[in-house]
Amino acid sequence: MVSKFNFNDLNVSRGIGSIRKTFNKGSSGKKKAARNFKIWLIITLSMLGVIFFMQFFPPYDPYQIDVKNIMRGPSAEHLLGTDYLGRDLLSRLMVGGTRSVFTAILVVIINATVGTLIGIISGYVGGKADLIVMRITDMFQAFPRLVFTIAIAAMLGGGLGWSVLAICTVGWTPYARLARAQALSLKERTFVNVARVTGQSRPAVLFKTILPNALTPLIVEASMDVGRVILEFAGLSFLGLGTARPYPEWGSMLNDAQTSFMIVPHTALVPGIAILIVVVIVGIFGDSVNEYLSSKED
Repeated sequence: MVSKFNFNDLNVSRGIGSIRKTFNKGSSGKKKAARNFKIWLIITLSMLGVIFFMQFFPPYDPYQIDVKNIMRGPSAEHLLGTDYLGRDLLSRLMVGGTRSVFTAILVVIINATVGTLIGIISGYVGGKADLIVMRITDMFQAFPRLVFTIAIAAMLGGGLGWSVLAICTVGWTPYARLARAQALSLKERTFVNVARVTGQSRPAVLFKTILPNALTPLIVEASMDVGRVILEFAGLSFLGLGTARPYPEWGSMLNDAQTSFMIVPHTALVPGIAILIVVVIVGIFGDSVNEYLSSKED
């Protein structure tokens, strides 16, 4: 008598169950990453919207000096108190936020654009040109980024424009290295060779085929870089190398608080906490971008 064939003897059903669990786990991970990305995207965009629009509604003139209210603590009249010149801290915080945050975003866009173009062209062309570009990149990265930025800003004389240039002078290098690595990895792939065989020019292959496929890690790097640049810009302003007085900016507000911090700590806590909140939110958003794009590639 022939016995019936039992799939359990081959552990087939167990294997199928294991595959199903793995698939469901991966699917739930992707959904979680997508949900976190959407949540933090909304939070970040909302924060940026508030920072942008609140500059138009300050309760007081942020430049107005009031000697009768010098270094006053928070009150009904001045919700966050006043600084050493009697200027309303809330008004200066609201007006200075745009300069602090959106200047950093502009710097990241410039760095990402310049660095990506340099790196991807260098990696695709190769040869001596690639060697020269990488040695220049090594030269800029041989010094600590912040120290090099401070030195350049000091040589240029400080100010908003010069501080932006100082940060950009160093900030493009990580993008160049990352873009070059992507170009080196992608330029021998099958789909790139197909593009060459079909008669596309070298610029077309570079910008229409390689660049779109190299953007994912560059987008992640840019999203993570915003917080670093905000801190760098605030650091330059704190040292007197960023936004010039009397223009309000969160780093320059910390600079103003140096003489009064021990007497009225809120003059430093107000801009310091604002910088902390923005950097933390942007950092978490960068992490969510990384998780979301990584889950899409799996």
